[in-house]
Amino acid sequence: MMINLSPADLDAFISVAETGSFRQSAEQLRVSQPTVSSRIRHLEDILMVKLFHRTTRRVVITEAGERLRARVERMVLETRALLTEFREEAQLQRGRLTVGASPSVASSYLPAVIGDYRRRWPDIEIALIDDFYGQALDRLQNGQVDLVVAPLASGAEAYICEPLLDDVFKLAVPDHHRLASRDEVALADFADEPQITMPPESAAWATLRSAFAKAGQDLTPAYMTRFSLTLVSMVREGLGVGLVSGLLSRTLDMRGVTLLPVADADLTRHIGIVRARDRAPNPASDAFRELLFKHAKTLQ
Repeated sequence: MMINLSPADLDAFISVAETGSFRQSAEQLRVSQPTVSSRIRHLEDILMVKLFHRTTRRVVITEAGERLRARVERMVLETRALLTEFREEAQLQRGRLTVGASPSVASSYLPAVIGDYRRRWPDIEIALIDDFYGQALDRLQNGQVDLVVAPLASGAEAYICEPLLDDVFKLAVPDHHRLASRDEVALADFADEPQITMPPESAAWATLRSAFAKAGQDLTPAYMTRFSLTLVSMVREGLGVGLVSGLLSRTLDMRGVTLLPVADADLTRHIGIVRARDRAPNPASDAFRELLFKHAKTLQ
């Protein structure tokens, strides 16, 4: 049931309850005394109770009026507190931001962005959840994260996707490998080598499988690992070769490993910002998005 109460009615009620006078309330609210009386009558008619005892000398609040006064004052306090929260969130003085990311992006690109964000807006609580692309999108859809920073892959049409930067895979071989002295390699040069890759659920797998398929080669890994650090360590040990994200190779210990460009295959993947199409961004996520673009420019 709809109750037609207006803020003006409640303002008049609180003023009369505080002053005990319709005349003083009219002066306080800068309206006529009949207007105040009309608002109180309207409130009493809707609530079907008497809020004040009126005499020629004074106005006394009733028991029902006291109950209403307690509830309204509590509501006003809570509303003011909520408005303060909204204002502080808009000014980035409070809030929470949860970022989803693929492991390679989380470990290479995002730490500097998050560090910069924390220095600028220390009162914003920020959390990072890294997982493979599909799981990151599931979290975005379920509202567990505000945005995702990850390689853009097929199936992202249901989201708002903004390109951020490009990442190119390079071939990692041990320093003593037969290809290590080359300036670049062709995909066929290492297609028969034992391949160390990320698993099929990773976004990297789709990029590599597509490149191998276009070259007429099969991608049949000898080993699969969820972690690029493990991949590089296995390459260093001579257990095979692996294609490593150029973005991630900047942060990994690449001693004993040589990185080679692959000349005849498109091993570029596009890193982007993914947001839910049906969810409006909050000020904290907007600020983070702008910072992502700023840091991306330094990597071009």
